[in-house]
Amino acid sequence: MLRKKFVSLCLAVCLLCVATPMALFAETGAVLQEVSANGQRNLRPFTVKDKWEIQWDSKGTLLTITVFSADGKTSSIAATQEGSGSGSSYQPKGGEYFLQITGTGAWTIKVVQLP
Repeated sequence: MLRKKFVSLCLAVCLLCVATPMALFAETGAVLQEVSANGQRNLRPFTVKDKWEIQWDSKGTLLTITVFSADGKTSSIAATQEGSGSGSSYQPKGGEYFLQITGTGAWTIKVVQLP
C-alpha cells in the first residue's frame, strides 16, 4: 500500500516537472528580445511571424512604446502608460520591426512570438 502511494506521488511530481514548463511555454511563447533600461531607447530590429506580443514592466511615471517597420515608418503606438505597472500589447501582423521606448524610471520590454 505504501509503495503504491509512493509510486503515485512520484508520478504526480514528475508530471508537474514536465507539464508545467510546457504549459508556461505554450502560454507565453518564445522571447525574441528582452531589454531592461531607463529613458529613451531604440531597440534592435527583430523579425516576427504573425501573432506576437510586446510585454512590459515599468517602475517609472511614464512609458510609451512605439512600433516602427524596418523602413522607419510608424506602425503603431503599442502602449502609453502613466505610473508604474506591467502590461502587454498583441500585434497580429508579422514582419521586421523595431521598438522605440520612451520612459521615466526603469523598464523591461519583451518581444514574444506567440505559439
